[in-house]
Amino acid sequence: MSITTKILVFSSLLILAVFVTTWTYAAYDLVTWGWRARGTLGDATFLPYPTGPRGVLLLDLARMSPVDEFIYVYLLETGALTALCLFLWAGVVFSAFKMFPSLLRKQSSTRQKIDPR
Repeated sequence: MSITTKILVFSSLLILAVFVTTWTYAAYDLVTWGWRARGTLGDATFLPYPTGPRGVLLLDLARMSPVDEFIYVYLLETGALTALCLFLWAGVVFSAFKMFPSLLRKQSSTRQKIDPR
């Protein structure tokens, strides 16, 4: 695998890991302050980014959309989203350990060609 491909994979994994981590944090924050504290999410949603209830929160319990319910029940309550974050960060670390030694080797071989001592 070339250095450019390794850098591209590393940067893509890093961006994805940061986004998924911030999305997960915002989703847990929404659940804590919306669903658990008030018993309803109102017009809050998890997609495309978790946003809290807007406007006046009615006393009636609001039904979540099927997608939001799936995210809440199967991804947040089971901890699957947290596990996904951990796997992504492990991939970032693994990719960094594979990329940086090859960058250092390439840099040292370039120095030897320029200055043969």
